[in-house]
Amino acid sequence: MNKMVSVWMVFLSLSGAAYAAEGAPVQPALSVEEFFNGLNKDTMDLVDRFYAVDTHFLDPVVDLRGREAVRKYYENLYRNVESIRFEFSGMVQQGDDQVAFWTMVLRAKGLNGGKEVRVIGNSHFRFEPSTRLAVYHRDYFDMGEFIYERLPVLGGLIRYIKSRFSQSN
Repeated sequence: MNKMVSVWMVFLSLSGAAYAAEGAPVQPALSVEEFFNGLNKDTMDLVDRFYAVDTHFLDPVVDLRGREAVRKYYENLYRNVESIRFEFSGMVQQGDDQVAFWTMVLRAKGLNGGKEVRVIGNSHFRFEPSTRLAVYHRDYFDMGEFIYERLPVLGGLIRYIKSRFSQSN
């Protein structure tokens, strides 16, 4: 590499421009809102702009290590999604950690008779300081509210149990 190219790359790195090893521009990391409201079955490339290669992802169903595992999980989840959006009601940030409070609004084939489902939850993220990519992501939400209560027999049983607990208070 000649000195002129080296000087130019140093200038670009100091000016905030990001470049991949082969010299192609790298898109900047996405915010939580940009990622979740932009992700769909046709935009799985956004995973690379949100998660670090060695990310750790957890939700009530899975515990995954690595960006490729997360991408495959999202590809499977979004396969039958007809529409999805996240309504963010708040964000709390301290250092490299951020918590997002959200309501997911989802319509998917085979879920709730094709009717819209709303699930309230929150997510904890930890971002790598220099890249702002997520190295940790944990989702918290009620799986019963999301899936189990919408199943014919099990749903009725769960709703009955919940009503019994709420009457005892």
